[in-house]
Amino acid sequence: MQTKYRNVLVTCPGNALTAGPEALHQLVADLNRLGQAASIVYFPFDKKFETPDPYKKYDAPVALFEDNNADLIIFPEIVTTYALKVKKATAAIWWMSVNNYTCNRYGNPLRDKFRYFKNLVRGLRPLGGIKSLRHLQHFAQSYYALDFLNSHGIKGALLSDPIPTYTSAHYLNTLNSSLNKNIRENLILYNPKKGYKVVSALMQSYPQWKFFPLEGFNREQLAEKFLSSKIYIDFGHHPGKDRLPREAGIHGCCVITGMLGSAENERDVNIPRRYKFNQNSKEFISEFGKEVNDIFDNYEICATRFTDYRETISVEQAVFDQQVRAIFSSESSYPPQ
Repeated sequence: MQTKYRNVLVTCPGNALTAGPEALHQLVADLNRLGQAASIVYFPFDKKFETPDPYKKYDAPVALFEDNNADLIIFPEIVTTYALKVKKATAAIWWMSVNNYTCNRYGNPLRDKFRYFKNLVRGLRPLGGIKSLRHLQHFAQSYYALDFLNSHGIKGALLSDPIPTYTSAHYLNTLNSSLNKNIRENLILYNPKKGYKVVSALMQSYPQWKFFPLEGFNREQLAEKFLSSKIYIDFGHHPGKDRLPREAGIHGCCVITGMLGSAENERDVNIPRRYKFNQNSKEFISEFGKEVNDIFDNYEICATRFTDYRETISVEQAVFDQQVRAIFSSESSYPPQ
């Protein structure tokens, strides 16, 4: 790849162990593999951080923050105001979580507004609102983020992270040979950090079913749990194209979601519409029960309905490579002139 920039600095919160920081390390690794020099820069910039152990496998070079001509500096959406301070380099924002910026959690609107105001006071949101960011470059991890940018008159480019490990060619070859061999339990997996209020209501309505929280697992243990279960549910706010639904889907789980955030559209979460529920509907509990019973009784048939979803996930690394080339090569047409 003929590169557009002398160097790309990807800023990342220090000591953070969530999907966003991992995606930032993935981007640095991909850029270097494709020929574009890139480094991770941890913030706050006046402190020194080591690469967290789970991310050392990416072998991402670590650098100090510098603002130099011919460089590109990428900031996650949680620190958009940092990008406004760049004077010499080109600044960009990678929108991995729209809701981390807007602070919208769909629970208490007053609390959401207070959370945004607190970030505004702390200098983490621009005083002029999102319109003050229009002159920057923008990358979107999801179509949900891309639509959000478009609604504010901002043109962005898709840059959608693949789920780690599970989309490597070697892993997929091994996985495909074992998908049909596993005996699956009538088990409903869920993320206890996302949409727990809804999950709690479902557990109370269906005490005869076993709901299992996914926490404290490494990737190998997660894969084992996915492969031995029939259903994964996620009624969180889906601030971007979340990883756990994709990880569950690639391992053969039938995925059921709400309709918030990225889950509402068919491009980010391309599962059949029948498995997306409006959790505020009066029929939600009963309709959910019908689909779960169907999956428990007819898993093999229901699982075939997620073939497109699994195929989309399986090519994420190749798509990510294409997107990186489309944005960062010297022949790139982004940003539009």
